Amino acid sequence: MTRFTKTLSGLLFLSSAAIGSSANAQQIFYEFTSGPGGDGFNWPASPTGLLEGNSFDTPDGLYLYNDIGNNIFFDQQYQVVGNGSRISGDALWGNPLDFGGGYFSLDFYNLNGGGVQEVDFDFAWSEAGVPAVTDFLSFYVYDSDGRSAYGGWTLSDSFTGFGGGTGYEDHISLDASMFIDDDQNVDGGAFIDISYIDIFVDEITYGGNSSEFALDNLATDGAGGPGLDPANSEVVLNGFNVQTNRLQGSFDAILDFIEVENLGTGGTTYSVTLDPTSAPEFLLESPATNAVINGGEFIPNGTGPITRLPASTISGTYVADYTLINDLNPLDPDDSTTYTVRVLDAPSTTDDSGPTVQAHLDPNIFIANAAAGPHAGALRAGVDVTARTVTGAGFSIDGLDVGDVADAGETENATVNFDRYGRVNGTYLGTFSVDLQMDDPNFSFLNGKDPLPSINWNLNYDLGTISNDSIAVNASDPLGPGLVGVNDAGTAATLLDGISSKSQTVSMALTTDPGVNADLAGTPVDLDFSGVGVQELYVLQLTYLDGNIPSGITESQMQVLFYDTLTGDWELAVDGNTAGTPTFFNGSYTDYLAGPGGGIFDAGDLGAYGIDTTNNHAWAVLDHASLFGVGVLTTTLVGDLDGDGFVGINDLNIVLANWNQNVPPANPLADPSGDGFVGIDDLNAVLGNWNAGTPPSSNAVPEPASVVLLAAGALGLTRRYRR
Repeated sequence: MTRFTKTLSGLLFLSSAAIGSSANAQQIFYEFTSGPGGDGFNWPASPTGLLEGNSFDTPDGLYLYNDIGNNIFFDQQYQVVGNGSRISGDALWGNPLDFGGGYFSLDFYNLNGGGVQEVDFDFAWSEAGVPAVTDFLSFYVYDSDGRSAYGGWTLSDSFTGFGGGTGYEDHISLDASMFIDDDQNVDGGAFIDISYIDIFVDEITYGGNSSEFALDNLATDGAGGPGLDPANSEVVLNGFNVQTNRLQGSFDAILDFIEVENLGTGGTTYSVTLDPTSAPEFLLESPATNAVINGGEFIPNGTGPITRLPASTISGTYVADYTLINDLNPLDPDDSTTYTVRVLDAPSTTDDSGPTVQAHLDPNIFIANAAAGPHAGALRAGVDVTARTVTGAGFSIDGLDVGDVADAGETENATVNFDRYGRVNGTYLGTFSVDLQMDDPNFSFLNGKDPLPSINWNLNYDLGTISNDSIAVNASDPLGPGLVGVNDAGTAATLLDGISSKSQTVSMALTTDPGVNADLAGTPVDLDFSGVGVQELYVLQLTYLDGNIPSGITESQMQVLFYDTLTGDWELAVDGNTAGTPTFFNGSYTDYLAGPGGGIFDAGDLGAYGIDTTNNHAWAVLDHASLFGVGVLTTTLVGDLDGDGFVGINDLNIVLANWNQNVPPANPLADPSGDGFVGIDDLNAVLGNWNAGTPPSSNAVPEPASVVLLAAGALGLTRRYRR
């Protein structure tokens, strides 16, 4: 590249006193130190640094290009430029070799989608054995609209360079308002910003000697720039008495996340010191030393890494005290704060998940966490339940709920319960599992915690015959569910709902079948309320097995029956109620209550009954106590649908109420033909046997003319087509 020699009038010999400052864009301030304690990212690492012809983009958007004929480095391995007052610690530096064109570029376009208003940096160079060829630094400047100009800066300060020669240095501050378009002459106008700069370092290569340059403390738009006014500064820490905790052996605890703010209007520098006597276990890192902070500036993570607690440190509580110092203003009181690190050993749990757990042994499940270790001050993490799963019909777990924690030396217990009500004899199996995580008993988060394996228990319950059961209740006590019930190998009976009207005993007992006019799917159950004259409103549920369903009938035809001691016959249980209209529902009682039942159990539900073929349950809403069974009536009288020994109006109404419907959901009693549809065949079964049998004393026998009218009306209905 051709060396530029053109100069710009009024710009050739600028000094820092000539520069103003504005800050209307994103700021950067680079000391060219890698890592979170420096510029927050890693510069190209030694020993190679940035190779000739290569570029580097910072996370902030600064683009750096190397064309000095040699590597550019980002460390403090330079030889002599540190002899001056401007370059200290890590810096951007190199030994230029490209005679007649060595330069490097700083491109600010991507910082703000255009450029910056002000650029500040410290610069120094030297040549071996002699004064540097020149104290004048040349550069080439562009703005984001394509304007360009040559410029230069006289390096006003000197220092001892290579071999006793003279080196030159200065703080350089450039502002967009200094430049006009006089090179490519896009429009000859003033610069709107500084988009990028080519800085020429080939001047110090002309003598043929070894040479060195360095750039440090690069800032844009006033960030970290000149003009410190320590007397008007007040440096404070935003964050006090920081507490953290981690798992022992997981990683080093590096203390570094404290924010620094200058509440004053003047700039200064600050440093952070650690009290070495407060925490001998800690290792000193590289806290901020003489770090620049402007008036009103807020610097996140402004202290840098302060100290390190090794991962191998045994469990316990460790405290580090450190101090923030305003270096240039002794009247500004120091800020001190405390950093507490709690190191915890991992949980050490035992449990009883090996053998199968039999339900109802209280308590019969536990997770125990060992006490803290033997050394003084030892701490152990807790273990808490994050999720739980129970499988198997009838099983539930009381305890070990989500959020339960077993801290060091503690045990969390639980009990396996089994709901036997409504279940027949048998061995029931299930599982219980919990998901766990490490937990710190005093804080919400444990750094470095490892996942913990889930724990699984196998559950078992052997349900044998329970022939008798009873419960004492007071007035307004519930009658169910899960309070009273009996069962054997093929039958289970229990109450699902109801409220006791007085203090009494409710009892159930398995018994024998005294009747001959019903086929039962299981053992009859004797239900008794001890309260004299009490007519309780309740829901009875009977459970049956598929293998016990009477031959020749479908499951949906079975119902809850009661034994009428006056007639010596089985009858429909709902027909024994004192009031209410028998209403069939195809499904469980729970589904009935949520649907037609309106969600509240009351007297309006009396007479409702149904069959739940999915779970093998038959149920009925009743208000009388008796001997009950589940099955079908075995009357030989065709057309006697309600089983009262007489074919009459009640049987006709059953057919008409379910007319033209499939079974289910229609009442199975309305389908004496058994074809799964309530239609003309079922109507004929009733009308063809009209008035057969012995009419109940409470029913009036219709006159023949009435029968004709009923038949005519029914025949009109038969004109519907079956769908």
